[in-house]
Amino acid sequence: MHRFSLEDLPDAMAEFARALECCERPEAPYALLKAMNRVVPFQIAMSVVYRRDANPIYVCDTFQEGQAKRALQRYIASTYVLNPVYNAYLGGLKSGIFRITELMPDAYFDSGVYKNLEIHMHDDEELGYRTPGWPAGMEELIVAIETPEGALAEFSLSRLARNGGYSEACIEDMRRMEPLIGAIFRRYWAHARRGHIEEKGASLNQLFGEFGKETLSPREREVAQLILKGHSSESISGNLAISIATVKTHRQNLYAKLGVSTQQELFSAFLHSMHKRQAAEQPSR
Repeated sequence: MHRFSLEDLPDAMAEFARALECCERPEAPYALLKAMNRVVPFQIAMSVVYRRDANPIYVCDTFQEGQAKRALQRYIASTYVLNPVYNAYLGGLKSGIFRITELMPDAYFDSGVYKNLEIHMHDDEELGYRTPGWPAGMEELIVAIETPEGALAEFSLSRLARNGGYSEACIEDMRRMEPLIGAIFRRYWAHARRGHIEEKGASLNQLFGEFGKETLSPREREVAQLILKGHSSESISGNLAISIATVKTHRQNLYAKLGVSTQQELFSAFLHSMHKRQAAEQPSR
């Protein structure tokens, strides 16, 4: 693919200028995508804003097919909870340009939650799975943008891996533009976020946080959440700054308290609690 050069700079700056000029209008995210495409070409893109207390907010996408659009809706409704970007945000991810594989936990592919959240395992996919309907065989470059209220915007830029994916040089080109991209988006978001209606009901993240609340100690709940999200004992040890032996003790204790004996049974217990909570929130007829 074409590599960004100084000769491309005037056209790219013109696109960024147009994005800045319309930053108070709904078309601003699309204008920003057009500008980014001048720097690092991609085939498809989508953008959401992650929040700690609710499902992501949809910003924009360039998907053409109805199936892909439905996959994005499914992602926002449920499978986002597995996404490395979302979980990195919960862990304190800051603004930056990242390959999505840089953000994955070490035991990501072993998480049994995959089997229950309407996703399909694919060995040829970058993350090892794909939400049904999501375009196949893509490599993702992530543009992460912090917002003043503590949310995190994600622009996911995808292109076919078989065409070479993203080189280090491409990523460096985008990093040079990162401050400008972030400034334009934050100005857009300052106006756009006012029009979003807060969703009612508990988010999946809240359901994760409340799982085992009446049974487990706070530390055991932290360990359980990390197990569910695909972290190994070694990764949990590093995240919580405790020894691996302590992690294993917590795992044994929480299994005993929840009446489970395997990781898959833990996933089933979580799903049961999630469905029970969601059913309780349904309005009575």
